Amino acid sequence: MIPGFTVKALAISFVAAAFCSLGLIWYLTYEPPVGGDFSLTYRGNEWRLSQNAKELNILYFGYTKCPDVCPLTLSHAGQAFHGLTEDEAKRVHLLFLSVDRDNDVPEDVANYAAHFFPSFLGLSGTREQIDKTIAMYHASYIIEKDEKSHLGYSIAHTDRLFFLNNNGVVQATISNPRSSEEIIKTIKEHL
Repeated sequence: MIPGFTVKALAISFVAAAFCSLGLIWYLTYEPPVGGDFSLTYRGNEWRLSQNAKELNILYFGYTKCPDVCPLTLSHAGQAFHGLTEDEAKRVHLLFLSVDRDNDVPEDVANYAAHFFPSFLGLSGTREQIDKTIAMYHASYIIEKDEKSHLGYSIAHTDRLFFLNNNGVVQATISNPRSSEEIIKTIKEHL
């Protein structure tokens, strides 16, 4: 045995090395949570996630005049919600946030979302509120002039459903959500 070297010292060294290794692994693999609380408007009234959150909140970004991806996604989500039990449906809601602040009227956004399923909420807000929420979820949108469009513009936006806990933190996502079965499966996994 080495003088001054005891089993106790060896054990302490081993534990210290283990904690350092775990700390390094955590540091290298840690990803901060995406999302959080946000404030927008619903039918022109202030709406805050922390005051209205359910057990599961599904967030989708788009605009009411979107010709393709928004209606497809919301249709599939509506089909998925029809497959929920009454109890499940009370514990989840879908939040549709319009990024088209200049052309989507808050009342129209609310009606548009509810068209796909009665409990879907259509949210809007100031440009600052919308951009802050978009940034919190690492999403994006670009408004471009488009003379070929009957609107005179088009909006390219993130096509992803974000499944949020009641604090607004992302628990799961579905990119290009074109399957009501995948949506309902993900809902049930997180309720």
